[in-house]
Amino acid sequence: MFATSGLRRSDSGSLLFHRLREGVLTLDPAVEGMLQHTGGTVVWGALMEIGESEGTTTLVSLADGTTSLYASAGGGVVGGGAHPSVVAATRHFLAIVEGCLTRFELDGERAAVPVAGHVVFRALTYGGRRCFDVAENDLSEPGHAFSPLYRAGYSVISQLRAAEAARTM
Repeated sequence: MFATSGLRRSDSGSLLFHRLREGVLTLDPAVEGMLQHTGGTVVWGALMEIGESEGTTTLVSLADGTTSLYASAGGGVVGGGAHPSVVAATRHFLAIVEGCLTRFELDGERAAVPVAGHVVFRALTYGGRRCFDVAENDLSEPGHAFSPLYRAGYSVISQLRAAEAARTM
């Protein structure tokens, strides 16, 4: 899975996961200082949520560099935005989300976690949330439209892992 020292693992891990996730999904970018720039991007954040048999892993990437990884089974990594390599990977991920945005659908009011074997990409835009749900196996196909987005998301996770490993040495 991934390093968990950034968040405390406990029996209430699922509750903490859902609170953190809901907090991100309901953020107001203007309040957080992520104002829309004229002629700029419309994506101010993105999530890559991976459905697994033991729960969900959610990668959170925001335009201000904030980057976190949460697991519904407990644990995760927060504070990734303090590492330049993580911020660079996050910005690349967000740029790929921006490029794929026309393929995303409107996200419902209740953003359900993905089922096992699926990945849901969520784009947080100044015009609202958008999402795309896809079987994870399909993303391993090089020709799939969302394969570059999937690889970019995993690049962020790899940078988070490396930063967390360096921090704990």
